[in-house]
Amino acid sequence: MLKIVIFFRSLIPFESLTITTSLTFSEVLQRLDEVVTTPKPFRITLPFGPPPVKPYEGTISGKTFRINRIITGRNSFIPIIKGDIHSQPFGCSIKIRMSLHEIVIGFMLLWLWTTGSIGMFALFAWFVEPSVGPIFLPILGMFIFGWLLCLIPFKIEAKVATKFLSILLT
Repeated sequence: MLKIVIFFRSLIPFESLTITTSLTFSEVLQRLDEVVTTPKPFRITLPFGPPPVKPYEGTISGKTFRINRIITGRNSFIPIIKGDIHSQPFGCSIKIRMSLHEIVIGFMLLWLWTTGSIGMFALFAWFVEPSVGPIFLPILGMFIFGWLLCLIPFKIEAKVATKFLSILLT
């Protein structure tokens, strides 16, 4: 049963992990502050320009943080990293959740719902009346394209962020 859950979680743009560290709460905040800058409404990073001083932008407040990686160019599917820091007797536990931006989630739900429902309707119509032809193939192709367009960049960036945060906080 657990393998099925892990398989289906790998098919959606969402990641969660917990990093346990021997660092104190203040050390964790200090390390995060060293790599996170305040967000700007419009950030321009040129491909051949100097790299940003800090690799992440976002906010750190109290025991929580919300950050994302600063990249060159545009990527709407970059993970928004939300974390909660919990003090423990011998260090800290950082619970991290990565997901898409809310606007991107809304757009992708609209795209996938529309193409998926029209594609399934066309598939059922083809089963009932074979003379209709397989018109569902391009529509379901758009569904699969949209899903992969969202999933692959997200998973790549989530892997980069997971590796970076694991090294930073251990």
